[in-house]
Amino acid sequence: MDFKKPVIRCLLLPVMLAGTLFSFSCKKAIEQQQKNIIVDAMTHGRWYVEQYTQDAIDITPGFLDYEFQFYENGQVDGIKTIFIKSGTWSADIGNYTITAAFPADASDTLKLLNHTWKITDSYLDYVEAKTTTASGENTLHLRKK
Repeated sequence: MDFKKPVIRCLLLPVMLAGTLFSFSCKKAIEQQQKNIIVDAMTHGRWYVEQYTQDAIDITPGFLDYEFQFYENGQVDGIKTIFIKSGTWSADIGNYTITAAFPADASDTLKLLNHTWKITDSYLDYVEAKTTTASGENTLHLRKK
């Protein structure tokens, strides 16, 4: 009778389970680190709209003099000279998206940002993103000052 095989099976299951949990844990840790990098990049410094196209029409001039300050608590301020309007933002690392929401009483310009944006390219000082609307596709390029 071979008693080693059941013992090996009994030992192999916990090892496999631990490996799976470790892999899951590492994935979560990596995702958290990626999120920390994005939040750190977004919340240190002000941003401006370098380009905004709505259905292939350049409407960037509407964002002239606007700056944006992102905060770790999910708040974003749209700042134009002495006027500040607060909204919210969030990042979804797994889907490569950023969602922005300014309130109904914000300017029409700020409300143009109220979408979930799919990030197409980014670095520590710029973000390029797209969103699809009922009328077409909008493209946003943010640049850090």
